[in-house]
Amino acid sequence: MADPDREIAQLRTNTWANNLIASPDYTAIPTDSRRFKPSTGEDGFFAGTLATAQTIPHLVTLQRTKLAPVLNEVPTWLPTTKDDAASAAKPTPGVNPADIIMIFDLGSPGLSGHPATLHGGLVATLIDEAMSLAVAAHTSSPIAAAPSAPTTAESESDVDKNPRGRTFTVQLDVRYRKQVVTPALLVVRSRVVGRVGRKFWVRAQAVQEDEQSAGGHLEWATRKVVKADAMAFWIVTSETKL
Repeated sequence: MADPDREIAQLRTNTWANNLIASPDYTAIPTDSRRFKPSTGEDGFFAGTLATAQTIPHLVTLQRTKLAPVLNEVPTWLPTTKDDAASAAKPTPGVNPADIIMIFDLGSPGLSGHPATLHGGLVATLIDEAMSLAVAAHTSSPIAAAPSAPTTAESESDVDKNPRGRTFTVQLDVRYRKQVVTPALLVVRSRVVGRVGRKFWVRAQAVQEDEQSAGGHLEWATRKVVKADAMAFWIVTSETKL
């Protein structure tokens, strides 16, 4: 697993990322999926395939320090009409703060589908990863569960501490709004919006700065654009399989 301090140092060179990392409302946590577990082969995708200079060389995960209580009810699913979807996709961080913020440094060309465009399946993958950590934040303590430094060996007991080990996606609905540009920074915000027992409902948005207005503008004036809006149904199992 990449050293969180090194990842933070790399991403602090970007003004937007630095502002997110510096927020007093969030704490940087180790990204557990960047730690390969050789005893099971788990997390080879994020720790290997997506951890190269051409894919995602750097990423930082932030968890909200004080998680808001989750409603004990089934929430309304994503809107179905275009007008409703456009209204619902507007980010309202002040009203609905994210449980997890993941900052991805998107490389190239290893993630591309269309030219300079992140493959749509990978957009869903990154959203799914952020959602899994949001569920974990409400069921365990990723800060305590994940190691604070890289390890060269892995034991079964270490694998058992994986905060995402028993969470599974049952349904994922992604609404693609605009192309996700690469190479560029991508921020995924996720939040648990409902919970009934072992069932969780999670919302997420993938956001980038407006590439057309980035040059010569101050960071606070650069428009943040929602590239994808998503909702998913998750379940925490008592076993390692459904």
